[in-house]
Amino acid sequence: MPLDYADFRALVEALQANPEWRAELRRLVLTDELLELPNLVRELVEAQRRSEERITRLEQAVAELVEAQRRTDQHVDELAATLQDFRATLNRLQQTFGATLEEEAASVLEVVMRDKGFRALGPETTLALDGELDVLMPFEDSEKRKVWALVETKARLNRRDVWTWLQRARDAVWQRRLADSGVDSPYYLYFYAIRVDRGALELIQSAGVGLLKSDGEVVAPQELISLS
Repeated sequence: MPLDYADFRALVEALQANPEWRAELRRLVLTDELLELPNLVRELVEAQRRSEERITRLEQAVAELVEAQRRTDQHVDELAATLQDFRATLNRLQQTFGATLEEEAASVLEVVMRDKGFRALGPETTLALDGELDVLMPFEDSEKRKVWALVETKARLNRRDVWTWLQRARDAVWQRRLADSGVDSPYYLYFYAIRVDRGALELIQSAGVGLLKSDGEVVAPQELISLS
């Protein structure tokens, strides 16, 4: 039978008075998807809330990483500046130590050569020639014959240092370049060192060249090396 307005109002009042009837009517009228919609909305709202929390935490983490990177960059810059200062200081120390070592070698050489009857013809010099010659000094003997003394200086002298320097000093091409640089007569070859390895000492003795230390001549050169 058709439903009139009075019946409809009666139904509405009955549904208002009985919540369980409303639920049953909702289940009959609405699809399962529509019935599930409120739960889905609540889940979406909760998911959005969690996403926003994660985004907030991520933003905080990114901000912390940016700050950490800034501090790291600052530390790296400071470290680089410190390292540069250290290298500059080390370079100055090496130059000072090298100059001091060469000055000591020249002083000892002059005394040793004077004791042998030689007279210095000039101050010590250095020469860049396929590796720097640390000390060069001209002398003359009692018969006015000119000789040179060449000194390689090392704080610590090892066998390899000696071998390398001997090969260079006896090379004909190197000797011609040496002559072109003004060393125009035979020369004595010396090493000057603070500490000498045993292998280096043995090679010096067998090669017939000289060795100087702060207290004088340790090994005398056996012969003059003539220019080729």
